[in-house]
Amino acid sequence: MISCKPAPKPFWDNAVDAYIFFVSSTLSGTADKELFNTINTHATPSILDTCKDAQFKGDKDQCITISALYNGKPVQYILVGLGDTSTTKNRHAIREQLRRGLCSAINILKKRTIPTAVVSFPCASIFGVEENELIKQMSIAAIMSDYEFSTFLNDKKNKRWNGTLLFAFDTSDQDLNKAFEKGIVIGNATSLAREMDDLPGNIMTPLEVAAQAKKIAEAHNLSYTALNRQNAQDLGMGGFCAVDEGSEKEGCIVILEYKPQKTNAPTICLVGKGITFDTGGVSLKPSQHMDGMKFDMSGAGAVIATMNIIGALKPNVHVIAIAPIAENMPSGKAARQDDIVTFMNGKTAVIRSTDAEGRLILADALCYAEKYYNPDIIIDIATLTGACAYSLGHFYTGLMTPDDELATQLHSLGLLTGDKVWRLPMDDDFKAAIKSDVADIANTGSSAYLAGTVTASHFLSNFVEKARWAHLDIAGTAHEVPGINYLGKGATGAGIRLMTEFILSFNA
Repeated sequence: MISCKPAPKPFWDNAVDAYIFFVSSTLSGTADKELFNTINTHATPSILDTCKDAQFKGDKDQCITISALYNGKPVQYILVGLGDTSTTKNRHAIREQLRRGLCSAINILKKRTIPTAVVSFPCASIFGVEENELIKQMSIAAIMSDYEFSTFLNDKKNKRWNGTLLFAFDTSDQDLNKAFEKGIVIGNATSLAREMDDLPGNIMTPLEVAAQAKKIAEAHNLSYTALNRQNAQDLGMGGFCAVDEGSEKEGCIVILEYKPQKTNAPTICLVGKGITFDTGGVSLKPSQHMDGMKFDMSGAGAVIATMNIIGALKPNVHVIAIAPIAENMPSGKAARQDDIVTFMNGKTAVIRSTDAEGRLILADALCYAEKYYNPDIIIDIATLTGACAYSLGHFYTGLMTPDDELATQLHSLGLLTGDKVWRLPMDDDFKAAIKSDVADIANTGSSAYLAGTVTASHFLSNFVEKARWAHLDIAGTAHEVPGINYLGKGATGAGIRLMTEFILSFNA
């Protein structure tokens, strides 16, 4: 497992086995020239000549490893290309390239079993952020780059890099030290959430998710509550119970609360869908569509992980996470199509499909949030609709909110963190899709309206009356994202970096 630490000395003074640095596509910038001049003062043979011979130009996705001597000692120089960094446009894309480049370097360290390395980053202004933000983002990326799900592999060889990566920055600057530490906290919490999401449903059961949440609560002195099936029935949570009662494994609703010392702090509530395995219920999925349904708890994993971070960083923000957790299973006790359920706020819904279960459990969790915490803002996050993955692919989480200011803030923070969102419309025209003749609403939209992701968000809007609210659909981003190396295979921890930065933006 990777160990990231601040470098105890300036970059070139650290006695390590590899030196990692980043260059632009021209290899002609002032910083690049100074860097190569410094290396060539000590290195044999000339690094610049070797780059030319290998046709390494610092282009995007280029990466080269050069074996050479540094002050007479054999070392590796890992050069990572960033492409054209001269443009002032798309700074977020250059930051993203830096994340991926760092992961490429870490993969080389892992493949070659290089035990120690030091990394230095270019001037933060290239990336459109302050240095402390750059250090934080890159420490997150380093931890995320090393994650792999190998719990059940007897041969775990080369699955993780058991080395030390030193970050070269001015350690006398306390702001930089704090930024680095924040990044490590966020990265480690994200890795824990990915592990929870990757574990199969026979292990990561509803009660096991609750147990993991309880450990986090105990570690950070958070308030912890777990409502069981009977509690949910007593509260009138007909949506949650309709799903939960189909399984022999009892579900629960986990509530984590962080209270800051500041008494007038804003209150933000996170609500995450936690279906530990989704068969579709009576509306049974085809077997090929059931593969990967262990990831249907990724929303719950995200809000629990975010509380892990908040508990460690302790911002002046009142934060609550509510995770309704259950299995969606077919049985003699399972909900049926045409059943009508009554939610905690008294609204009713007819079940058109038992495979649209996520919105049923989220609805009661949203009601609970408003009734008992009166939050200023609610963000719910869920692998809610396959339609979102078809609409936006794997690189953008779907964002739906009636609040323009909230949408703008989340979009900007998505670009900052690499945890990107794209807003979909919530026009009133779509409301007609979930109308019903026998209940207040239906749990799926009429096929005549299409736009299943949008109609699902309109369903959820019935359960938020006062708070500012945003819905994040991570169906396409929660797992198996292609082409982004630091996300690897399996779970990605989608939404954690975004929600964390959103909460921290209110810290005062």
